[in-house]
Amino acid sequence: MQKIFLSLLIFITLISGIKAQTPTWSENIAPIIYSNCTKCHHPGGLGTGSFLEFADVVARKNSIKYQVENKIMPPWPGDPSYRHYAEERVLEQSEIDAIVNWTNNGTPEGDKSKAPAKPVYNSNSKIGTYDLKVKIPTYTSTASTSDIYRCFSIPTNLPANKYIAAVEIIPGNPKIVHHVLVFQDTTATTNNLDKADPMPGYTNFGGTGSNSSVLIAPYVPGAEPVIFPTGTGVKLFKNANIILQIHYPAGTDTEKDSTYLIIRFTTQPSVREVFIAPILNHYNISNGPFAIAKDQVKTFYQSYTVPIDVTLLSVMPHMHLIGKSTKVFAKPATGDTIPLVRINDWDFHWQGQYRFQYLQKITSGTKIQSIVTYDNTASNPNQPSNPPKAVTLGEATTSEMMLTYFYYMYYQSGDEKILQDSSLLKAGIFKPSIQKFMIHPNPVKDVLYTGFNLQDATIQIIDNLGRVVLEKNYKDFIRPAYNLETMAMDVKNLHSGIYSVLITTGNKIYQSKFIKE
Repeated sequence: MQKIFLSLLIFITLISGIKAQTPTWSENIAPIIYSNCTKCHHPGGLGTGSFLEFADVVARKNSIKYQVENKIMPPWPGDPSYRHYAEERVLEQSEIDAIVNWTNNGTPEGDKSKAPAKPVYNSNSKIGTYDLKVKIPTYTSTASTSDIYRCFSIPTNLPANKYIAAVEIIPGNPKIVHHVLVFQDTTATTNNLDKADPMPGYTNFGGTGSNSSVLIAPYVPGAEPVIFPTGTGVKLFKNANIILQIHYPAGTDTEKDSTYLIIRFTTQPSVREVFIAPILNHYNISNGPFAIAKDQVKTFYQSYTVPIDVTLLSVMPHMHLIGKSTKVFAKPATGDTIPLVRINDWDFHWQGQYRFQYLQKITSGTKIQSIVTYDNTASNPNQPSNPPKAVTLGEATTSEMMLTYFYYMYYQSGDEKILQDSSLLKAGIFKPSIQKFMIHPNPVKDVLYTGFNLQDATIQIIDNLGRVVLEKNYKDFIRPAYNLETMAMDVKNLHSGIYSVLITTGNKIYQSKFIKE
């Protein structure tokens, strides 16, 4: 009898332990969902259904479990085992396990008071003040049975060249804007193409229809604004046209859109220019010609030798529908191979810019190389032709391209210490020393103040999920006196909680926390 009692006690203890380890929505699952999923899955967002409410997530629990368990969602084609990037949308295995465990054990809500504040999504800008706004004419999608790539060419009428410090693309209708590529062009080609079409914009797959167009920035759902390191920026040319190429998926016909972008120009007296170029392109394929026969899986190789020391900010591969995989890396004359990006299962509909966590130095003589595979068989689910047809170079849906764009600048000592990923600060692995400063009042209700030497600084407020919720530079602040400026930041629209203020100037970081009432 004593043995039976002891066995029962052990069983009860084990069951209690299992229950104690079951994740709850409030403490474990909501932070994962809010940080990784709701940028698309919110009212008016591109994702199916909103994940802001406990009941809505429970109703979709099996679908969510399947998607995260099979690493389909959140969409992030880059292979995290090859390299990590700034603001990457990748769930840790522990987060996947927590969602699976929570689903399998009855989706308990837990203590509601411990749930994080729900993120708020609206059309407000994340970069704050801006100098230029470019908006497309209101456009009604005609994408009924097939996707449409619509280009809108808009003159800037800039009287002189400017340098872009930050650019943010804000979809007018997030439900139908799948992705956006923003270009600039100093010729009349794109304007003429736009004028020739009776509707707003013109349809063009791939690029803009002009060989002189230069990429400025991409947008995919959930993407953060493109903010360049202090004292750097992309040159926007005098009187350039800005072209927004917007992907409207099939089934969005009759929906209206008015997407726009905003640009903040740098106020620095000296600016290092960031260049954007397809350093790997169709001219440096070593085993050409670039052609894929029908029913063929074919791999091509590219190589480019860097003539001088450069600093890479990001990498952006580009292919069309029969692209299968890509691997991009750098091989210095001496030393180890540098991984740049690897995509094992290419998806044309989820292209984006992969920003390095720290700027990447590439020395003179390094070979930047890629290995890219195309699948022109009927077994390719993205095959655009039935039956498959021979594919050659071109911008049409049924053609292909093999490009890798890089954002880069000429190297200066210390570039490799410049951080682009604020989440590393939250993880506590930022390399330069972090110093604290005073904030008052603390807790704060409406306006936060601090006195600080803000020369050449960038100021960010980061929430408890590691997201930048407010960003400014030192020129935005008031009451300069004796090289000391009083920083006043309006925080009344922030939810209650704990936030960090980060001030970055050069290679120095200053961090303090405050409580928002």
